[in-house]
Amino acid sequence: MKSARLNRGTFLELKEDSTATVQALTVLALAGASFGFGFAAAIGYNTIGILLGAVFGAVVSIALGIVWVSLTFLIGRSLFGGRSNYWSLARPVFFSTSPGLIFLIMSIPVSPIPDIARAIGVAWIAISTVIAVKSAMGLDTQRSLVIFIMVAFIVLLGYGFVASLLSAI
Repeated sequence: MKSARLNRGTFLELKEDSTATVQALTVLALAGASFGFGFAAAIGYNTIGILLGAVFGAVVSIALGIVWVSLTFLIGRSLFGGRSNYWSLARPVFFSTSPGLIFLIMSIPVSPIPDIARAIGVAWIAISTVIAVKSAMGLDTQRSLVIFIMVAFIVLLGYGFVASLLSAI
């Protein structure tokens, strides 16, 4: 709850708490499962499809979270002089996805509720991630925001590349 409230102190505590790594991965997986569940329900899948959506969402969110933190770590340390080790950054960033539980609201099949829930969830996670990076790496808000934008751009380029490869198959 404290990370969803954008509490900087919470992110600093998570940076230092090596016992919170499993919890951080769990929060990340729950946010992904919420998105997968909400998305599958919104497009009308049956119960099995919704459950598979939740599992797929959890797995993809962990993979994407690791890629995201790795890129953030490399860019933050090498270009902006951030001070953090990998897991001290990963824990706050993974916890910054806790607002993703709002994605469960996407399962309400009344337009435009799924779209609004998705937009709020993505924006809330983006803001939370910038604050987590700022706190964990000891950077100012502007540098943390630039890192976020750079990582988002790289991830979107990678997604486009993979999508184009898959469509060619």
